[in-house]
Amino acid sequence: TDPVAAALAALRRDPYAHTAALVVVRDGETVAAHGLDRPVDQPADIYSVTKSVVSTVAALAVRDGALTLDTGLGELLGDRVRPDRAGTTVRHLLEMTGGAHAEDPLLDIDEIQASPAGWVDQLLVRPQGTPPGTVFSYDNGSAHELSAAVAARIGPVHDYAARRLFGPLGIGRWHWPRDPEGVAWGYGGLELSALSLARLGEAWRTDELGLGPLLTAATTARSPGGPPEDRPYGRLFWVDEVAGRPAFFAGGYAGQHVLVVPGLGLTLVTTGEESRLLPDWRWRPGLEVTRELAARLA
Repeated sequence: TDPVAAALAALRRDPYAHTAALVVVRDGETVAAHGLDRPVDQPADIYSVTKSVVSTVAALAVRDGALTLDTGLGELLGDRVRPDRAGTTVRHLLEMTGGAHAEDPLLDIDEIQASPAGWVDQLLVRPQGTPPGTVFSYDNGSAHELSAAVAARIGPVHDYAARRLFGPLGIGRWHWPRDPEGVAWGYGGLELSALSLARLGEAWRTDELGLGPLLTAATTARSPGGPPEDRPYGRLFWVDEVAGRPAFFAGGYAGQHVLVVPGLGLTLVTTGEESRLLPDWRWRPGLEVTRELAARLA
């Protein structure tokens, strides 16, 4: 059986039937590009895959000397930051080990999004829960703090990305929402097409952007990770293994995944449609199918 045809058949059935697109690139050649629920070139919300784009922008800024991984929140954002959090660094935010106490439901990102102003300031006054650098805890708020912190040195993240990331990769159609103060959402909301995600995945696979050890470190386990993907964690990337080969992926809600297996020359993308998710968490991400597909293509 053709492995791609088998994968497509699986993605059209529950629990994967919310899948909107599948793109497979092998050794730089697009071998499959199928729109199941929307055209493969139509931008849509990529949810937390946004975080891996923020990671890439931060790596570019570090490479270019605009900041270091060990620059602290206090240095970047001044007295807006609680004193006990001033020493939290760019590295900590990238690795989700910032330690901000995120258990207060009033500080959930959905609640903050409902605020007419001051999103970043609401996040920066969260108390320190655990010492920075000690405990992985997936935190949407810290990704938005990171966007604000990096912007303090390079200007708005979306403008920098347009010049240094999307432009050079030929990605022309995209939309990045900003908070009321103009900070690009760090945690989600970026709109890219499945084809553009594949373009990004290939840039990560080949290090087309010339990030060198910064990219290697971002896509290598820095901690054992945990929920929601239950894989080791790098720097806003998840770390995996496929067919015995090192792999990594950018992941987002509702089945958005960019899986990269450098040793097999593979980038595999699924996108998903939130409105078509099965209720009660009975849906499954297409990543399960693309991991199996990558193994079959090995």
